[in-house]
Amino acid sequence: MSGKDFVNFHQMELDDRILKAISLVGWSKPTLIQEKAIPLLLEGKDVILRARTGSGKTAAFSIPLVQRILNSKTSSEEQITSAFVLTPSKELCQQTKQAILSLTAFCGKLIKVVDLSSNDTAAQKHVLSERPDIVISTPGKIVHHLQSGNVDLKKMEVLVIDEADLIFSYGFEKDFKKIVEHLPAIYQAMLVSATITEDVVEMKKVVLHNPVILKLEEPGLVPESQLSHQRILAEESDKPAILSALFKLHLLRGKNVIFVNTVDRCYK
Repeated sequence: MSGKDFVNFHQMELDDRILKAISLVGWSKPTLIQEKAIPLLLEGKDVILRARTGSGKTAAFSIPLVQRILNSKTSSEEQITSAFVLTPSKELCQQTKQAILSLTAFCGKLIKVVDLSSNDTAAQKHVLSERPDIVISTPGKIVHHLQSGNVDLKKMEVLVIDEADLIFSYGFEKDFKKIVEHLPAIYQAMLVSATITEDVVEMKKVVLHNPVILKLEEPGLVPESQLSHQRILAEESDKPAILSALFKLHLLRGKNVIFVNTVDRCYK
């Protein structure tokens, strides 16, 4: 399967329920990353994927993950936590959960997805006891539940590490090494990273087995000749009102990214 080029998702032999969900979210065809990564993951290969934000990387690992779980449920009635997705932040955990939930829109009763990034560890203990199919977490949260005996990785079949180049940068190096100690002998792994840093290379050595490395040539940035810049000098207290006016008057079009200094400022 991995030697073919896929123009659309139907050619990937995906479950009809996944295809319906893909259609529901409006994806007409796979991105370059999805086209190359999904077939490899469906074949059970370990993959290192160098991909930037906005490339469709979350769907690239989520689609084969959901497909694998659906396949396993046709041959076994045992409820196990078969997949763990590690990300460096609470926000990424939440985004990943929403992405997977969108893909399970027509099989949500079969596939249970849990995000451990919240602070309610007592409630999480009960949820984990029900052995959800997919657990999404920061490394620190997983280690907490491992040490408390609330979760077991021994029956894990798939491990995904998203934004791998940030895991150590966010201070999770010790937690990551503790997680490695609990990994089973056999599992499939995918490592997603915007850059292949020394930390990522170190992860590759201890987590993956003969991985396929995808370094895809994506369309470059817009040339400087097509860029324009505007600058508005304003008092700090006036900035929210100015930003609101720009949106209401439709002076900002298309996709927009707003940079702020703190999380609190972001919510304001």
